[in-house]
Amino acid sequence: MQRQILFRCPRTGTNVQHRFDDERPEGAGPADSYVPVRCPACMSLHFVNSTTGRLLNEPGAQPGSTPRSA
Repeated sequence: MQRQILFRCPRTGTNVQHRFDDERPEGAGPADSYVPVRCPACMSLHFVNSTTGRLLNEPGAQPGSTPRSA
Protein backbone atom coordinates (compact mmCIF):
# COMPACT_ATOMS: atom_id res chain seq x y z
CA MET A 1 0.00 0.00 0.00
CA GLN A 2 1.24 3.49 -0.83
CA ARG A 3 0.40 6.91 0.55
CA GLN A 4 0.95 10.33 -0.95
CA ILE A 5 2.41 13.50 0.50
CA LEU A 6 2.44 16.98 -0.97
CA PHE A 7 5.30 19.42 -0.46
CA ARG A 8 6.37 22.71 -2.01
CA CYS A 9 9.70 22.77 -3.84
CA PRO A 10 11.82 25.51 -2.22
CA ARG A 11 13.54 26.33 -5.53
CA THR A 12 10.58 26.56 -7.90
CA GLY A 13 7.63 27.06 -5.53
CA THR A 14 5.81 24.22 -7.29
CA ASN A 15 3.63 21.81 -5.33
CA VAL A 16 5.05 18.31 -5.70
CA GLN A 17 3.38 14.98 -4.97
CA HIS A 18 5.43 12.02 -3.80
CA ARG A 19 4.41 8.46 -2.93
CA PHE A 20 5.81 6.46 -0.04
CA ASP A 21 5.45 2.75 0.50
CA ASP A 22 3.72 2.15 3.82
CA GLU A 23 5.69 -1.04 4.29
CA ARG A 24 8.88 -0.16 6.14
CA PRO A 25 11.65 -2.62 6.89
CA GLU A 26 12.35 -3.72 10.46
CA GLY A 27 14.51 -1.14 12.29
CA ALA A 28 13.93 1.58 9.69
CA GLY A 29 13.53 4.29 12.34
CA PRO A 30 10.54 6.29 13.54
CA ALA A 31 7.60 6.93 11.23
CA ASP A 32 8.09 10.68 11.81
CA SER A 33 11.50 10.95 10.14
CA TYR A 34 12.99 12.86 7.21
CA VAL A 35 13.73 10.95 4.03
CA PRO A 36 15.55 12.06 0.87
CA VAL A 37 13.23 12.70 -2.07
CA ARG A 38 14.30 13.51 -5.64
CA CYS A 39 12.18 16.50 -6.66
CA PRO A 40 10.74 16.27 -10.19
CA ALA A 41 10.32 20.06 -10.30
CA CYS A 42 14.01 20.98 -9.87
CA MET A 43 15.74 17.55 -9.93
CA SER A 44 17.40 18.29 -6.56
CA LEU A 45 17.32 16.21 -3.42
CA HIS A 46 15.07 17.48 -0.61
CA PHE A 47 14.64 15.98 2.86
CA VAL A 48 10.92 15.54 3.49
CA ASN A 49 9.16 14.45 6.67
CA SER A 50 7.60 11.11 5.80
CA THR A 51 4.56 11.83 7.99
CA THR A 52 3.77 15.53 7.54
CA GLY A 53 5.33 16.33 4.16
CA ARG A 54 7.28 19.27 5.60
CA LEU A 55 10.78 19.98 4.38
CA LEU A 56 13.68 19.81 6.80
CA ASN A 57 14.44 23.55 6.58
CA GLU A 58 10.81 24.66 6.32
CA PRO A 59 9.69 27.12 9.02
CA GLY A 60 7.69 25.26 11.65
CA ALA A 61 9.22 21.90 10.69
CA GLN A 62 11.15 21.63 13.96
CA PRO A 63 9.96 23.69 16.93
CA GLY A 64 12.68 25.79 18.51
CA SER A 65 15.12 25.41 15.63
CA THR A 66 15.02 29.09 14.66
CA PRO A 67 18.19 30.88 15.79
CA ARG A 68 17.62 33.83 18.09
CA SER A 69 19.78 36.87 18.58
CA ALA A 70 20.79 38.01 22.06
